[in-house]
Amino acid sequence: MKIENTSNSQFISLMVIFVLGTSLLLSGGSEAMEDTWISVLIAMSMAIPLAFIYGKLALLFPGTGLLDILPKVYGKLFGKFFIFVYTFYFFHLGAIDIRNTTEYIQVVSLPETPQYITAILIGLLSLYAINAGFAVLATWTKLILPLIIIMISATFILAIPQFNYSYIQPILYNGWKPVINNGYSILTFPFAETVVFMAFLGSLNNNKDTTKIYISGILIGGFLLLIATFRNILLLGFPNLYNIYFPSHYATSLININGFVQRIEIIISINLLLCSFIKIAVCLYASCLGIIKLFNLKNIKNISIILCILIIIFSRLIYSDTMEMFKFIDVYKYYVIPFQFVIPILTLIVGSMRKSHY
Repeated sequence: MKIENTSNSQFISLMVIFVLGTSLLLSGGSEAMEDTWISVLIAMSMAIPLAFIYGKLALLFPGTGLLDILPKVYGKLFGKFFIFVYTFYFFHLGAIDIRNTTEYIQVVSLPETPQYITAILIGLLSLYAINAGFAVLATWTKLILPLIIIMISATFILAIPQFNYSYIQPILYNGWKPVINNGYSILTFPFAETVVFMAFLGSLNNNKDTTKIYISGILIGGFLLLIATFRNILLLGFPNLYNIYFPSHYATSLININGFVQRIEIIISINLLLCSFIKIAVCLYASCLGIIKLFNLKNIKNISIILCILIIIFSRLIYSDTMEMFKFIDVYKYYVIPFQFVIPILTLIVGSMRKSHY
């Protein structure tokens, strides 16, 4: 199955919003405390080498995505195994994002509404996006990215009069270790999750710019995440941030300019719904591509319906409550090592050796 071609700017827009995803909401408490903003910068710098690895892999096999590259590098049998592994990861990541979103909606807005209802609505919207096509999703993303940037910038600017700059001091009071550890956590969520886009590299009009596209998506998305992190720290400080489930929502709810501008946390909710929907749709689409590659299918429509139903059910089974959802973040940074680091690096090494051999 061929994916529709997308321009570099569309692909970057898609990646930026994917990076933001639910990380805008969950970037709160961390062991780095008031130095969390330094952790974000460290995570961005650590993501750059990954971008070169992903980009080099794309250049090695131009015009193909990760799910096509794996059988070429490892052969049919092991290639199918790695496709299955990535299909599960994409599916699991989509389920995690659905649960993060529905948990947020229930906690802050609709406490009496069962999460299945909101999960079904998000799933149906993602299903519609998938069947409309990857190019349509990418085009729509490019249109709404300026709106996302404006809303994030607006909340930061409106919050400036209430910033308490003492909240960001002292810098590196606890040393570098917690900052670097938290930087690695932020690398795995959300920056290295962009490995999902390896499945769509065959859709790029210009495959030679893959590294530049990855770096642009990471830097733009990282800068917006950095703005949100600064805003939350300067409004709430620690240990308040450490004890709040959804810090961005709570921080923006404190913004009050002479009683005229207030209760603007709706902006955060809009950001969440837009960004998380796109992230979920991308993960679900990548899962569908994995199933198609595994079983040599042609039609994505029936597969997408089945996977959409399964991902909604799975999203309700992975956690028992909100607290368990946040505890999983500590496990997630180890769980993703094979998908985000080991397999791509190994594939690049083995692929380079095969290319040089032939």
